[in-house]
Amino acid sequence: MSPDRFEATYLIETPLDPALVAEVLAGEQSCGTFTRVEGETDALRERARATVDSVELLDVAPAPSLPNGWMQRRGMFETPQTWQRARLRVSFPCDNIGPNLPTLAATVSGNLYDLGEVTGLRLESMKLSAAYRAQFDMPRHGISGTRALTGVKGRPLIGTIIKPNVGLSAEETGDLAGRLCAAGVDFIKDDEVCANPVHAPLADRVKAVMRRVRAHQDKTGKLVMVAFNITDETDAMRRHADL
Repeated sequence: MSPDRFEATYLIETPLDPALVAEVLAGEQSCGTFTRVEGETDALRERARATVDSVELLDVAPAPSLPNGWMQRRGMFETPQTWQRARLRVSFPCDNIGPNLPTLAATVSGNLYDLGEVTGLRLESMKLSAAYRAQFDMPRHGISGTRALTGVKGRPLIGTIIKPNVGLSAEETGDLAGRLCAAGVDFIKDDEVCANPVHAPLADRVKAVMRRVRAHQDKTGKLVMVAFNITDETDAMRRHADL
């Protein structure tokens, strides 16, 4: 794979020629649309268009996997069809998206799911070059840093999620965290549905939990890692991260 491109592999199902459908998909997710428009020059297409690298024919489905209004309007369900499945490998220019993960996601899994030419489509895998990945900040600690912070070596880290997911007060959450520390866990995290509930505001929860965690550290020397759920509006998340 060229360092200037990234690849996506798709599984499709279609009654049409899979090679033609692959070209439609590649155009739709790069510089093309349902018809060639003014400004879509050959030079632009050469620079920005996605390319179909391979089409692998697979099995034939006995019936379409999903309904399709585009085909329905054309009467395609009224006559026998061959619902061919195929695996497509499509490559895209990295310059189309830059170091932008939301645009990367929109490119490989955006409105291509609305294509009328398919009755099934799934993104199976994606390959990013080392050069593209190097544009992003890596995790601050990584596995080795996490092990260093928790003091765990030579064994798996033992973690748990606060349960019940929601409903506990801040002090009740703190009490549970204290019991979990005493039980020997290395890592505690909030459930994804527990962010800043009225009955246990995040600020109060952080104080209650960390009081128990620090007490356990003072007693045993072991620091248990805690991941608080700071999910919120952007400005609020920044405030939560400073707690």
